[in-house]
Amino acid sequence: MDDAELVGLARAGDKAAFAVLLARHRPMLLALCRRALGDDLAEDAAQEAAVAAMLGLDRLERPERFGAWLAGIGLNVCRGWQREQARERWSLAAVTGGRAVPDPAPAELAEAAEAARRVRRAVRRLPAGQRAAVVLFYLMGLAHREVAGLLGIGVGAVKTRLHKGRAALRDELQAWWKEEQMATTTGLVRMRVAGVRRQPAAGERPQKVVILLEEEAGERQLCIWVGEFEALSVAIALQGTELPRPLAYQFMSSLLQATGGRLVEARVTRLDDGTFYAVAVVDGPGGTREVDARPSDALNLALITGAPILVDPAVLEATAGERGAELLAEAAAYPEDTAAIVAGFHAQQQQVRAEYERRRR
Repeated sequence: MDDAELVGLARAGDKAAFAVLLARHRPMLLALCRRALGDDLAEDAAQEAAVAAMLGLDRLERPERFGAWLAGIGLNVCRGWQREQARERWSLAAVTGGRAVPDPAPAELAEAAEAARRVRRAVRRLPAGQRAAVVLFYLMGLAHREVAGLLGIGVGAVKTRLHKGRAALRDELQAWWKEEQMATTTGLVRMRVAGVRRQPAAGERPQKVVILLEEEAGERQLCIWVGEFEALSVAIALQGTELPRPLAYQFMSSLLQATGGRLVEARVTRLDDGTFYAVAVVDGPGGTREVDARPSDALNLALITGAPILVDPAVLEATAGERGAELLAEAAAYPEDTAAIVAGFHAQQQQVRAEYERRRR
C-alpha cells in the first residue's frame, strides 16, 4: 500500500498501519535529526516527532506526502530544541540558581553523552509494552490518560507498565549509578566568598552578576553566575550593611534559629550541564539533614550565619585550566565590584524615598 492508503487506515484506528508508515520513513527522519542535533539527541527528537505525527495525523491535508510532512515535524522539533538550548544558558532558573559560563567542557559533555547512551540502551531492552509506556510518559512528557489513549489500554495498565519498567531500569542501572556517585565523595575544599562583580545591561547585552569564591588554604577560585537579588544580598552581607528591615536571607536565618536549628555548612556539590547544585547541611531537633539548595541561597545563608562553605573537588576540576581562566577573566572584566553594587543599591533607595516624599507634598 502507498502512504495515502496507510494514512487512511491509521486515521481509522489501525495502529499497525501507522507503524508501517513510521518504519518506512524513520531512517529519513533520524538522518535529519542527526544532522541538526548530533547523535546524542537524534533518537529522542525523532521519537518526539513520531508522537507529534501520531497525535496530529488528522491535520495532514495531503496523505500522499506523509514522508515530507513527517520530515517537517522533525525539523520543527529540532529547531525548538536548538532554541531551548540557546535560551537555557541564561534562563531565570539557571542564572538565579547559579550558572557556569561558558558551555560545559568537552569531558563533561562526553560523560553526559555516555550516561544518555546507557539509559537509552536500558530503555530499548525493556519489553515492548513497558518501553512504549516509559518513552511516552517519561521522555515525551505525556499524561497517564494520554499514554493510555495512544496505546489503547487503560490508565491502570499504563501505571503497571511504568512500575515494572522503573523496576527493570533500576536493576540494570543501579550498579553503574553507584559507581558514578562514589567516584568523588571525599576531600571537600573549604572556600570563602571573595566578592561580587556585575556587568550592567546595555542595549541587547544582558546584565550578568557573578559571585567569586576563593580557596582558604590555596589559590583555586570559582565563579558562579547568579541573579541580581541573590548577588545584592551577598554584597550587603560582605559589606556588613545594616538595613532597617531584614531581607529574605536574614529572615531565613532567624527562622532557623527560632526553630532550634543551625546551618552546619553549605556545600557546592556538583556541576551538571553548566548549572551548579548545592546542599545546606542543617542540624536541628530532628537531627542533621541535607537540604537541596541553589548555590546562591546556600552561600547567602552561610555568610549570614558564619557557616563554612565547602566545594566538591570535581567542581573545581571541571572549571580549571584554560576554561577556568576564561571564567575568571570574564568576571574580572565586569566594571562594578561589591562596594559599587551596595552603593548603587543605597542610591536607588534614596531616590525611591525622595520620590515618595515629593509625592506626599
